[in-house]
Amino acid sequence: MAELTKEKNLSGMHSEMLTGRSHQAFFSAMEEENFVYPGAFDVDFNQQAEFDATLLTSPEVNAKIRQLMKEGYGNIVVQNPLAKHSLGICILNRLKLTFEGSLGYFGCGLIDGPNVHITGRVGWSCAENMMAGTVVIEKNAGSTFGAAIRGGGLRLGGYVGGIALALASEEVAIRSVFPHEIDTFDPYEGEVRVWKS
Repeated sequence: MAELTKEKNLSGMHSEMLTGRSHQAFFSAMEEENFVYPGAFDVDFNQQAEFDATLLTSPEVNAKIRQLMKEGYGNIVVQNPLAKHSLGICILNRLKLTFEGSLGYFGCGLIDGPNVHITGRVGWSCAENMMAGTVVIEKNAGSTFGAAIRGGGLRLGGYVGGIALALASEEVAIRSVFPHEIDTFDPYEGEVRVWKS
């Protein structure tokens, strides 16, 4: 067993020196089948499901999306989202998700993996804290679009509100900030992509 030594610091705090095995986690990039979250669903992108969100609340819409993923659907279309808030959030799964209409505040936040297509507008803080995947919005976005994202790709067909924070590692294109052609670099694929408005 590892030995434990304690030293008293001048500030009154104790520091412990651990010896023995490492707490570092080692992995191989060749083990891509292990790059999924516990509880992630095995979905088939050839299976498509559609449902109407007109009479559903935001939690009910998100629960319906999760239920369809659990049933193996990899292509989900949500009709009439009616600008409800917090739709398509916390999806830690590969998925093709389409919203036929506009979303309210905090749409598609805290996601890691899905490819989301929104045919309408979005309120502020869309795609915040995104880790991976893509979010494509055909029209305008509110302020703080893409705030604090760590990876993935954003594409906006319209204009964005006052503050746009985009810290993506992949393709980010916001027409109201960059009205001209921009080059973006994806360090994971090592190629340059060009987006034109």
